[in-house]
Amino acid sequence: MNKRITIGFIPCLADLYNRLFSVDDINSLKDYIEDVKCDISSEKLQPEFGRLSSTKEQISSEFKKMISSGAEMIVIMLPPYCPSGAIVPAIIENNIPVVLWASQKMYEIKPEELTATKVYLSHGVHAVQDIANVLIKSGKSFGILHHQIESPGFIQELESWAFASRIYSSFVNSKPTQFGGHFADMLDLQISDAKFIKQCGIKYTEFSLQQIKDAISKVSEELIEYQILKYKKEFSIAKDVTHQMLYKTAKGELAISSLMDSVGSKALGINFQTLCNDKNIGDAMHVAASRLMGEGKGYAGEGDWVTSALVYSMQKAFGTASFSEIFSVDYKNNRLLLKHWGEANPKMSRDKPKLIMSGLNDKQKAEFCIISMEFESGDYTLININSNKSGEGQLISIYGKILLDSIPESYPGPRALFCPDSKNVIKTLESYAYSGGSHHLVLVKGNIEDILKKLSILQGWNYTAL
Repeated sequence: MNKRITIGFIPCLADLYNRLFSVDDINSLKDYIEDVKCDISSEKLQPEFGRLSSTKEQISSEFKKMISSGAEMIVIMLPPYCPSGAIVPAIIENNIPVVLWASQKMYEIKPEELTATKVYLSHGVHAVQDIANVLIKSGKSFGILHHQIESPGFIQELESWAFASRIYSSFVNSKPTQFGGHFADMLDLQISDAKFIKQCGIKYTEFSLQQIKDAISKVSEELIEYQILKYKKEFSIAKDVTHQMLYKTAKGELAISSLMDSVGSKALGINFQTLCNDKNIGDAMHVAASRLMGEGKGYAGEGDWVTSALVYSMQKAFGTASFSEIFSVDYKNNRLLLKHWGEANPKMSRDKPKLIMSGLNDKQKAEFCIISMEFESGDYTLININSNKSGEGQLISIYGKILLDSIPESYPGPRALFCPDSKNVIKTLESYAYSGGSHHLVLVKGNIEDILKKLSILQGWNYTAL
C-alpha cells in the first residue's frame, strides 16, 4: 500500500495587512486556518501546515521546511491577498509542483452581511490573479485550485492535484538505469537530450555489458536457489523449463537487481537484443523485468528508461502499472492487441502467470524464460510519454477497456484485447500518430485522464486525451 501523499500548505498574508488588520482580524484568520486543517480529511493525503507567512524570506523558509519534510506538492493558501513579489521567488527557486489556492473564508456572498473585514479575509482571488500572471511571464508552470473548502468536490480536486504531483516527484526521483543501450535505429524512444528531460533534472545510469557479466558472476548459490523457490511459488512452470534454465534466470535477475540497488534505481530499460547477442549473458531478462514491476519498480523495453520511469511513477501513485505496446489492430471489431514478448507486471494477470521457454536466434542463439499471461479485464488508461518537436514534454492517453475475450496460450506472452472508449480505432490511431505518440505505453487501471491533465499543467507539458 503506497503511503499517503504529503502536501505542504503555506498560508500567506500581505505584510501590509499585518499592520492594517486588528488583532481580532488576524486571530480570526488564524482560527480559519486551523479549521481548514481539521476539515481536510482524506485517507490519501497527509497535510502539513506551515506558519502564516508574509515576506519573501518567510515564504522561502517555509518552502525549504516543507520540502525537507517530504512534501510532494506545495499549496499556496491565499485566504486574503498576498503579493506576487513575496511568493513567486520561492516558487521559481524550487523544483516542486505548486498549486495556488484561493482559499477564502466565505463560501457564499450574502450582500446584507458584507463587511470590509469579511471581504478582506476572502480576497484570495486577487492574489491568485497577481501570482499567476507573473508565473506565466516567467515561464514557471503551476496549478490552480478555485474551490472554497465547502465547495462540492473540493477534496477530490485536491486529491487529483496531489496524485499528479506524486507522479512527477516519483518520475524525477526514479534514478533510472539502462541495460544494453538503446535498440539500434529505434529513434522514437531516444529522447535523453529532450529539453523537458533536462528541466526535470532526471538522469539515468547506463550499465555496460561487462558490468552486467561481472554482477552475474558474483551472485551467490544460496540466493539463486532461494530465487528459484520464489519462481515455483509465483508462477506455473512449463514442463520444458529445466532447473538449469531456472538457475540461469534467477542468476540474471539477481545480478540486474544488485546493479539497480547499487545506484538506488527504481526503474530500468533493457535492450533485449544486446543482452541476447552476448554469449556470456544470452538472456532478454524478461522474467527479471516482470518481477521487478511486480515489486513496484518501473520497466520498459528497448532500453527506454524514460517510459520505465513513468511506469514506476504510476505504480507509486496508483499501486500497479505495466509496460505494454499496441501490436496489431482489429479493424472489424474496433479492438487493439496489447502485447509484448515476455514482460509485464504479473500482479495484473487475470490468472496465475506462467513461466515458459523462449529464445532469439540473431547473432547467436539465446534461450531464456519469459512470462506468459493475460491482463485482467476492466477499465484502463494507456499512456505515452515523449517530446514534441521543441523538446517539450508531452503525454497522450487512450482510455478504454481490456475485454474478457481470451487469447489462447498458442499465442503466448503478456497479452490483451483493448477497446478504446472512442469505439473507433481508425480515428484513435490516426490522432495518436498525428499527435506524435511513440510506440511504448504505460498501462494503468481506471480512468486517470483528469490527473494526467493536471500533471501536464503542473509541468507545462502538452497533453492529448484520445
